Amino acid sequence: MQSKKSQTSQRKNIKISKSKQLIDDDDDFIEDADNPKPPVDENELEERLAEEMLGESDVEDDEEFIQEVEKFKKEHSNSKIVSVHKKLGKPKIAECSILTPDAVKAELKKLIQLLDEHKIIVHFQNDYSDKEKYRFITAEIFNEVVDMTSKQPVKFIYEDYHPELDDDEDDEDY
Repeated sequence: MQSKKSQTSQRKNIKISKSKQLIDDDDDFIEDADNPKPPVDENELEERLAEEMLGESDVEDDEEFIQEVEKFKKEHSNSKIVSVHKKLGKPKIAECSILTPDAVKAELKKLIQLLDEHKIIVHFQNDYSDKEKYRFITAEIFNEVVDMTSKQPVKFIYEDYHPELDDDEDDEDY
């Protein structure tokens, strides 16, 4: 049986040899007075980090991306952002609460035709009353902003504004 003193001494030697081995294995952290390392150039360090972080970069892809960004800038440099109501020519709208059901239907039809002329699409995935559709367009969509000069259609979906009313998603879960 070994004495406690010799056991403690052996443990210290093991700890010292393990720590020495760890230090020997990791030369980057050791300062050697006989062979000092040359100072690391910051630019070289940044380049190495960029290579590690980004991996190999494809110059061709970068050029294509830059061209697409420039094209996008040119297309949208003259764009003017306005509300949907203003893009439609600020049509007069009747208060939904005072309209009769037949009047709501007629006003909604005129409104949808006007939206179509300006390539603005309002989509309802479920059936809603004409009064709710009219209210949604006049109270919510009219306040949205769009590009005045864009020739592309703009789409709005009712359920994006009121997701709790989307019955189709609930049906798919079961």
